[in-house]
Amino acid sequence: MDSTCDLIIDSLKEEPIGETDHFIWFITDIGIVALFKKDEIFETYSSYVEIEANKIALDISKEEKDYLKIKERRLFLFYS
Repeated sequence: MDSTCDLIIDSLKEEPIGETDHFIWFITDIGIVALFKKDEIFETYSSYVEIEANKIALDISKEEKDYLKIKERRLFLFYS
């Protein structure tokens, strides 16, 4: 596993900054993580992520977005 994945996994042990219908949100050293709550279709989560970020006062509209699967956990990573 690379150092990026290690940083993300370590951050998921911390207290989340918020929770929405489809995601649990975390701050990491490299960006914001939206951890999928369930194993639904990728397109469903992709369409909800920005809407749900706004519900917890996060503006991710100008951030880069990567989809990652780490140790069976699916998430979006937002970074500048």
